[in-house]
Amino acid sequence: MNIAVIGETPEFKNNSISVKSLSLDKLSKDIARIEADFDAVLLAPDVFEEASDDKFVNVYRSSDIPIVFFDSSKKHDPFITEGLTYETAHDSLTNGSHTTIYLHDDHVNKEDAWYFYLDDKKNIDQLYTDLFKKIEEL
Repeated sequence: MNIAVIGETPEFKNNSISVKSLSLDKLSKDIARIEADFDAVLLAPDVFEEASDDKFVNVYRSSDIPIVFFDSSKKHDPFITEGLTYETAHDSLTNGSHTTIYLHDDHVNKEDAWYFYLDDKKNIDQLYTDLFKKIEEL
């Protein structure tokens, strides 16, 4: 599996996952190529404020591959809603999840989101396993 990471790459141990760093600008300018080369795009917390800029909304909403908002307590809403940034998004958007996978299907005008939780019962390695398994299914 090939994952494009924007921001600081999270540490995980999985030899079957190939990770390559990208910039938000590269994502927005070459989404078709990224969709051809990667199975998903993962955004890390250090880029959330910039990534929630309105100029990227259509990129996320038109992507044919899953967009992962890793360690986003505010889910995917600040990234797909114009006029809302990660900083200005209300805490009411929180649902206790750690990470969200977002996928919009233009063909049927449908969007889906899957939430992943991290608590005492589930360690971070299990979260990665569940996350990558879901990406593989999509």
